[in-house]
Amino acid sequence: MRTVRYAAAALTLLCVPALAQNNAQNNAQNNKATQDGKTLDPIELSKHASKPALNLDDRLRREIQDGLVEAHTQQKTPVDFKPQVGQPLSMHMKVDAFPAALSQRNPLLKQYGYAKTAKDILLVDPMNRKIIAQVPRKYPATGKSESPADWAGTRGRELTGQAPEAEPGASAPEPAGDSGDVKNGNDTDAKDK
Repeated sequence: MRTVRYAAAALTLLCVPALAQNNAQNNAQNNKATQDGKTLDPIELSKHASKPALNLDDRLRREIQDGLVEAHTQQKTPVDFKPQVGQPLSMHMKVDAFPAALSQRNPLLKQYGYAKTAKDILLVDPMNRKIIAQVPRKYPATGKSESPADWAGTRGRELTGQAPEAEPGASAPEPAGDSGDVKNGNDTDAKDK
């Protein structure tokens, strides 16, 4: 009686992996839906699935502009590419995901991506790469590259409360204080004492 039980247990242990493999194969075959005798690919179905409409009002536009100000994701726009709503994004450009903070405030943005150009933020459907909206950037790039030294001499000094450096060749302002150029009355008092 014991040997029969042991044999049955051993047979069960040998059959379990074969059943699991058979189930995996059946699941893989069932993942492709069939309709009217035609096999549909799940990836193609998701590409054509409709998403809820993105209501791009002024508030959401401002949030997108503000949320992407500090994102260093600007891409070079191909020469022959003119972005238009409804057209596909250039294959030379990539679709970036919205920052987590921005998509948490607006959960609808999780379904979309963006491409940042010098002048615009292009909202893109990542499945078919079509441009669904075009939002102007808050601070468009000028196209002029500024070296770190240039920035430090102008904007960097302004941020630290210093006056910007003078342009080369420009006359420097007169120094403040007792430079000896103009008598202010204090120099005679100092000599008398």
